Amino acid sequence: MSSVHETYFRRRIGSERAVLMLPLNVVMVGRIRGAVDHSRVAATLEKLRSRHPFLAVRVQIDNDGTGSYVNKDVPAIVTHVEPRQSEQQWIARAKQELHTAFAMETGPLVRCVLIQSPEVSEIILCGHHITCDGMSLTYLIRDILEQLATPSSGIEPLPLPPAIDYDTVPTPPSTGPVARAVIRLMNRVWRKKSLRFDFNSMKQLHQRYWQKNSGVRLLVWELSESETSRLVTRCREEAVTVNSALWAAFLTAQDEVQGSRERFRNRAGLAISTRDKLKVPVGESFGFYASSHKVLLKQYQGKSFWDTARTVHEQLRRSIDSANPFQMLSATLLDPTLLDSLYFSKYRFARNRMSHKLLKKMLWDKINFGFAITNVGRVDIPTSYGDLTLDGVYGPFVYSDVNEKTVGVITVGNRLTFAMSHNVDVVDTVTATQLRDKVLEHIREASESSQE
Repeated sequence: MSSVHETYFRRRIGSERAVLMLPLNVVMVGRIRGAVDHSRVAATLEKLRSRHPFLAVRVQIDNDGTGSYVNKDVPAIVTHVEPRQSEQQWIARAKQELHTAFAMETGPLVRCVLIQSPEVSEIILCGHHITCDGMSLTYLIRDILEQLATPSSGIEPLPLPPAIDYDTVPTPPSTGPVARAVIRLMNRVWRKKSLRFDFNSMKQLHQRYWQKNSGVRLLVWELSESETSRLVTRCREEAVTVNSALWAAFLTAQDEVQGSRERFRNRAGLAISTRDKLKVPVGESFGFYASSHKVLLKQYQGKSFWDTARTVHEQLRRSIDSANPFQMLSATLLDPTLLDSLYFSKYRFARNRMSHKLLKKMLWDKINFGFAITNVGRVDIPTSYGDLTLDGVYGPFVYSDVNEKTVGVITVGNRLTFAMSHNVDVVDTVTATQLRDKVLEHIREASESSQE
């Protein structure tokens, strides 16, 4: 198969078009023990563009407002190098990457930072969410390390990542005739306004978004290998998933530290992988294959940890089983420039009643979730790469102003890590630290308790 450098392509943007204009970056971090050559990292990323086509794309907006990924005339991925001076340095840099906009019109939509020392380094990968998810960046960390360990090995190209659209989903979301008629009317009214937002407008939105959310902080913690193993074992004994146990820990900690009077704190925001749910194979493609799911959790307060976990497990199971993971595809029935207008309306770049109503309908107008947790799950990638060791993976780091707290969870090398973002103007540092400590306390106590 020809490499991305030899074959130009253009792929229509699918359901991810809804988030194109949002200031939504995603970051994953790999900590490496061993000497990492920064020049080889840059060369490896360039080489891997032949494996992952979306490492070499930019976005083109068509005349009708729809968009496409194109790979013609896309510059090389930038690798920024910093001398490693402290254990916490990479966290500050990860936050900076969330703040930094991409040049959507020129690409690439991925960048790399290497926090480097002779003994320990952190590889920080950041991509615009429209091109990737946490799993994509985790696979990319592995691919980089494999090439660093054996640079003479070949690259196995992957197919162009498939779009999520009405042709590729097994069961499209149901939109009745009345709803479709309303959408057609909205589109006709909207198009008469001839209101468009370009990439310069997007940069202004990104800047204002991060000015308003300048208080975002990142908090990182982890379980040891033995603690992770005990948690997994206890979950099997209690017949619940690790994800349900984590939700029990976070909800219980939230109830104890913040209370549950605010209704949004009982709403769970879950990210669900759609990689195994399309009619076409996705595999390890570098792309955005995650769906957001909303669950109102009830009757979990005042119970023992494992009773809470079972209650949450059943509610999550029923809700996920009955939901269509491709619900966001319904948004593509709207004129794409109307979708673009939502956050421009929210951040006062455009004042429009239709945009404001749709913003509220999509629950984007205010904080609607106490916790939004993306549990990437256990990713079975190696931890040894020649002279290099993958000591830990952290993320996905994401910040969204509709979540009070956003948490990324991943297990690599039998070590479970947590990455929480919060805005100190909403959740102060003391409260965030208390939440972290309570979550760890509940997980450790529950894992060490004996089954009744």
